[in-house]
Amino acid sequence: MTDSNSTDAGPTAQPGPIGLGSGPIAYFAGNPVAAYLLMIFLIVGGVLSGLQLTVQYYPDFEARRAFVSVLYPGASTKEIEEDVNRRIEEAVFGLPGVERVVSTASQGIGNVTVEMATFADSDAVVNDMQSAIDGIENFPPARAEQPDVQLLKVTHEVMTLAVMSSSRSEDELRLAAEDLRDRVSELPAVSQVFLKGTRDREITIELSEEELRRHGLSIGQVSRSVRQASLNLTMGELRTDTGGVVLQTVAKRSVGQDFEDIPLITRVDGTIVTLGDIATIRDGFVDEDILTEVNGHPAVLVRIDANERQSVVDMAEDIRNLLASHEAPEGVRVAIWNDNASPILDRLQEIVKSGMIGTILVFLCLVLVFDLRIAFWMTVGIPLSFVGSLLFFEAADLTLNLGTIFGFFLLVGIVVDDSVVVGESIASEREKGTNALDAAISGARAMVGPLTISAATTILAFLPFLFITSPAFQIVNVFPYVAIFVLLVSLVAAFFILPAHLAHESRWSLSPLSDVQGRVGAWLDEVRDLVVAPAAAWSLRNVWLSIVGALLILAFAVLLLGSNAVRIVLFDENLSSTDNVQADIYMPVGTPFEETVAAADRFVEAAHAVNDRRDGTTVDAVSIIVGNVDTGWQVRERLNSSHLASVRLHLSDQAVRSASPPEVERAWREAVGPVTNLEKVEFRSGRIAPRPSISYSLKHDDMETLRRATAELRAGMATVPGIYGIHDDLAPGKRHLEFELTPAGEAAGLTPALVGRQLRSSFHGADVQRIQRGREEVKVVVRYPAEQRRNLGDLARERIQRPGGGEIPLSLAAIITERREPTTLTRIDGRRAARVGGRADAAVVTPIQARRQVHEQVIPDLLTKYPGLAVEVEAGARDEGDMLETLAVLVPIVLIAIFALIASFLRSYWKPVIATVGIPIAFAGAIISHWVLGWDLTTMSIFGIIAVSGVVVNDTLVLIDRYNRIRRDNVMIPAIAAAAAATRQRFRPVFLTTLTTLLGLSPLLYERGDELIAFVPFVVSMLGGLAFSTLSVLFLLPALVMIAAGRYD
Repeated sequence: MTDSNSTDAGPTAQPGPIGLGSGPIAYFAGNPVAAYLLMIFLIVGGVLSGLQLTVQYYPDFEARRAFVSVLYPGASTKEIEEDVNRRIEEAVFGLPGVERVVSTASQGIGNVTVEMATFADSDAVVNDMQSAIDGIENFPPARAEQPDVQLLKVTHEVMTLAVMSSSRSEDELRLAAEDLRDRVSELPAVSQVFLKGTRDREITIELSEEELRRHGLSIGQVSRSVRQASLNLTMGELRTDTGGVVLQTVAKRSVGQDFEDIPLITRVDGTIVTLGDIATIRDGFVDEDILTEVNGHPAVLVRIDANERQSVVDMAEDIRNLLASHEAPEGVRVAIWNDNASPILDRLQEIVKSGMIGTILVFLCLVLVFDLRIAFWMTVGIPLSFVGSLLFFEAADLTLNLGTIFGFFLLVGIVVDDSVVVGESIASEREKGTNALDAAISGARAMVGPLTISAATTILAFLPFLFITSPAFQIVNVFPYVAIFVLLVSLVAAFFILPAHLAHESRWSLSPLSDVQGRVGAWLDEVRDLVVAPAAAWSLRNVWLSIVGALLILAFAVLLLGSNAVRIVLFDENLSSTDNVQADIYMPVGTPFEETVAAADRFVEAAHAVNDRRDGTTVDAVSIIVGNVDTGWQVRERLNSSHLASVRLHLSDQAVRSASPPEVERAWREAVGPVTNLEKVEFRSGRIAPRPSISYSLKHDDMETLRRATAELRAGMATVPGIYGIHDDLAPGKRHLEFELTPAGEAAGLTPALVGRQLRSSFHGADVQRIQRGREEVKVVVRYPAEQRRNLGDLARERIQRPGGGEIPLSLAAIITERREPTTLTRIDGRRAARVGGRADAAVVTPIQARRQVHEQVIPDLLTKYPGLAVEVEAGARDEGDMLETLAVLVPIVLIAIFALIASFLRSYWKPVIATVGIPIAFAGAIISHWVLGWDLTTMSIFGIIAVSGVVVNDTLVLIDRYNRIRRDNVMIPAIAAAAAATRQRFRPVFLTTLTTLLGLSPLLYERGDELIAFVPFVVSMLGGLAFSTLSVLFLLPALVMIAAGRYD
């Protein structure tokens, strides 16, 4: 057998080197072919797997809410609450997994939202709800539609197309949009396409009261005639000798003109009065007002959404290819109005670019210290860990999305640390004179224990994220999977691939690079010997001063948080910003359509003003929808109403404009100013409508008490600077006219039901039937003409038909009284409730600060003044509370598991405590760096602190392991000398880990683009956390080891 040191060309391909035994590390170090094949497998397999992954913006997640909606056209709010919501509440209360039931009754629709318990099976809860609702007797009411039970989901809007024309009619424009929708839906990758900003089709049969009276007819009689004449009916089967023959009549009409020949009256002389003789039949649209414009042109929007596991990038590419060949009718133009696929690709490209720059900077740093061969292969291990991890994504049902990318960033420091620590350990063995192969094996083996335990503790630390069910934080559910895959590949690369590349005697570095490396190495040795070693010795001799210094740093960080010098803003608007900014406008219910249009125009004018002040480079296009709003939540399409509007700004490309979407939103809000008669407005630059950052529910059995308490809470919130958009759900609704029979009406044989049916048929209309026309369901309605349904005079002239024949004026048959009821009636867990919400202007106050002021200054007085009143936080604050409750259960369990793991490795009960002491210092460093650089503490900042904690534990375990080895190899050495030696030996890897990690992430620190600016707080946390934790590992940790050694040795 040839000796492993016999050649400088590289190690021999033998199972293991002489003198160092066998095992996988020795095998791969001595077999470079196997190591190369393993590396190629990870790279090629990872790239191919990554190309097959579904690309999304967010991972699929559930809102952990089930939604029951019941359409009840024409029903009042009170009627909805009594006949629909209360009955559903009673059915779903107490079902397994149901934590909270919230019902809202609005005119014409009832909604019941069921919030699920943390660990409930959402599918099982929905199935139980469906069964419970199906079991309600005599439900739903006669005129209501069947209950729709579904999980509440967030839609993933892929693209919205605008079909525009200034010369075509509404019908022609919709036909063009329908044609485009049908073509898009035929694409294999597309499953959800629907039209927005247009009215549904409807066939209306209009009969004036005069015509009805002249022919002795009623709307009810006409409706029955239409139903009987327009139907397809199977009458059985005739069984003949030659086979069965189906008997049927086919007479169902499909277009408006087909209804004209329906006979209504057949006289004795044989003449027939048809429907077309006395009625106006319109094959058009529902009687609603809606306006949709894009840059001032009438438009219909075609929106394409993605289902779970659908790639928005592939869908968008197919749609663009279709548009390239699509020919719109003359006078109609089709344009891409909103494209959510491009920002995903832009963000991925920016991340890849920043990652490449960071990797180059890491390499340049390492090559100044190590031989070119060592520096190169240490650097290769970093991207290899991330690319190789993609191999396992499909098996774990993961997609490439914002969550998995965040997971990669969380692990950058640990991956860099693994590569640098193992590479430096091998280099240190080489510096001792050990041959290359033996150095590669012994250097890698020395790090197996610490790095493996560090990876295991990191994975354990990520496990609680798996059980976060709060909708606002479910993006973190993928973190544990990403941690497992990345750290697994990182360890494989560090122990099986890197040693094989470094097990060579030859050096790659030549002059002048080798000269530079010599000078840098000498400089590092001088820093170690002249600065670090004396400082470490001082800290070892003054252990209590070191501890006091660390406590002062921690106290200063806490002071920064407590004094709001560093503000806490958990929900960062930049995290989900798009190149659109939208304002959803809510006028008081019953507001005339024209007033809502005027209010929307004011928002458009303000947007143009903002754009003009920025030299016309900010806003590229403006769309307006009056009559509806788009919240981004996938529930049954809400009813169109004249008091609703949405104005959306499509921003110019980032390279052109100077303002971010949140900045444009703020400037637009200020430019709009106060709007008369505005109920509320919700601005957003994110992908879905924001939940109020300050929101409360008030519960009390007395409605008047609830009104007063709600008004006072609103007034109190208005006194807090920075809170805007304050609103509640007790706003008065439309005017209601109530009818009570007079003695004359009762004497005429009338009943409330009879009067109600006749008035409903006349003014709301009688639904005759529904026709399936292609993909559309078209209603056929019989009612009065629009001009007879416009004012109170029409109602005053109404005559009610008596059961025995004849008519009686409505004014004699009933007393009419007017009242108003709230727009919505809310109940929470069976109690009458009201909700008050608002948003915090982050430039003035954070949501946490605003809520604290409301809790301290407003709510105590309310609870004292109104006995029996209950006040609870809602929306974002409730999500935060749910998350903290979950973590309060899981984190202690995880900490115990981590303690047991580290204690088993270090064979000590006290050393695991010391191993984690650097984490608070890293936290303090992160806070201080936010203060120095002027950033708020966001969710990304907290993720950065978690990432730093993994690096700290990594370095701490390696240092303690080195200390233990020194004590074990020389039992006579004093603890202080062993601690000093361990610090001296670990200085270079700790320093290089910190420096290379910061260099790798530094490109993001200067990023100000829409795609990556949300990552900057993460880098800020890493910057300060690593800087301070490095000091704690080198100086505080040895001091603590000394204290423990002096007490227990």
